[in-house]
Formats: sequence, C-alpha cells, structure tokens
Amino acid sequence: MEELLQAAGIAVVALFPVIDPIGGTPWFAVATRDLDPRARRSEAFRGAWIAAVILILFLFAGSFVLDFFGVSLPAVEFVGGLVIGWVGWQMLMESPSQELDQADGPAGRDISLTPLAFPLLAGPGALAIVLGLSNRHDSAADYIGFSLGILVVLAITFAILTRAGELIARIGPRGIDVINGILGLIVLAIAAELVFHGISDYFGLTIVE
Repeated sequence: MEELLQAAGIAVVALFPVIDPIGGTPWFAVATRDLDPRARRSEAFRGAWIAAVILILFLFAGSFVLDFFGVSLPAVEFVGGLVIGWVGWQMLMESPSQELDQADGPAGRDISLTPLAFPLLAGPGALAIVLGLSNRHDSAADYIGFSLGILVVLAITFAILTRAGELIARIGPRGIDVINGILGLIVLAIAAELVFHGISDYFGLTIVE
C-alpha cells in the first residue's frame, strides 16, 4: 500500500504543473462562455476523463511502443525534457489571462475531445512525463499508483475548470498569471531533471544529489 501511495504521489506532483489546470481556466472560460453551467460542467467532465484515458493508455502501452521502435530510455528522457521545457517556457512567458480579452474562440461547439482533452490536458508534456514514469518503474503497485495519480490530477482539473469563472473572480487575472508563472518554473525544473538524467544514463555518469 505504501508503494502504491508513493507512486500516486509522484504522478500527482509530476503531472499537475504540466497539465496546469489553473492556467487553462481563462481559455476554458472563453471557450464555454455561451454555455449554461450544466453544459460547461459536462464539457469539463468529458475532457478530463478522455485525457485520463489517453494518459493511462500511454502509461501501459508506451514502453511497448519504445521497444518496437528500438528507442532507449535516455533518449526519451532527453527529448521529453526538451518538450516539457518548451511547455514550461510557454507557461513562464505567456499570459493566460489574455484569453479573457479575446472575443473570438471556439464557443458553442464541443471542445471536450479537442482541443481540451488533447492537446491541452493530455499534451506532449504530460505524455512525456507518463512515459518517463512507466519506464522508471515496473511493479504492479507502481502502475496502479501512477494510474491513481493520473485520475486524481484529472479530478482536480475537472473541479477547477467547472469553477473557472469563480476562480478568476476570486484571484483575478493577475493572480492566474502569477500562479501560472510559478508552475512554469516548476515545469522547467522537471524538464532540466529529465535532460540531466537522460545524459547521465546515456554516458553512464553518476549525478550527486
């Protein structure tokens, strides 16, 4: 049980800043501005569970795909770190609250599958994190724990998105930007860690922590 809970905690800590539901609230508010609360909740729910399915499938199938193409874990960590670093840089430099000032948007159409579930929630950064987790651990408890962590993160994401308007009203657009910037720094640190591990594993080096 302890191993399972530890794996779930690792998944939550690694995935939450990358998925960044708080930074996505301005976009979601704009995209669903013409929907009533029930329809908005339905869009958030479908997007969250579809993203969870995508990530869990990738968790279990990712290693088989890598073996099929003969891709090594150090290569995945290095490239995944670059992808996650790009995501973190965007989070750090861009202002999510600018979405609130845009009149144009996908309002009125189904956004649950795309772009909400993919690529906004289960995007390249989240997929890279999941792939790294699956290749670092191989016990059944780890995989169950990672799956549980994915479900927890997407449940939190659903709760945040359904209250996007309330969240923006409480902490304000500037508050959204500040939180998004802090999460961006965390994502960049995760990216650097992946790149360092990829290089060290490839060359057989030892990183002193």
